[in-house]
Amino acid sequence: MNAIELVEGAMKKAETIRPKVGGFPYLAECLREAGVLKNVWTLPAGQSTFWTVAGVISLTNAPMLTGFQEVATFDREALIKALRADQAGKTTFPEFLSATWEAGVIDYEANFEKRIVTYRGAQGEEYVEAYPAVTIA
Repeated sequence: MNAIELVEGAMKKAETIRPKVGGFPYLAECLREAGVLKNVWTLPAGQSTFWTVAGVISLTNAPMLTGFQEVATFDREALIKALRADQAGKTTFPEFLSATWEAGVIDYEANFEKRIVTYRGAQGEEYVEAYPAVTIA
């Protein structure tokens, strides 16, 4: 199985089992079990890169913005508010990405081995949040 098949299969599996509220740990566990080590989202480009046991792949989604844009100052409180809204199922994924960008996040890395997500600002700021381990039946 190549890296693309590995990631696509894990994402499809996650779509069938993850709850609408608090679903990220289920997606993360499906990816981890399939052999995905980490995933980095680059905002606002919409690029997502996956490091897997089968290689590294990149997925380019529609960019959030075009042309020159100022990057907002990193706002930890706004980021945490965006995270809690997403965790409560109150936002779609594109809305979550937009809220993190507006909070000054330029990229974030989900480390599936350590079960942490690191959100980074343009001046080297970071906010790290652990997510719970879940069991996939």
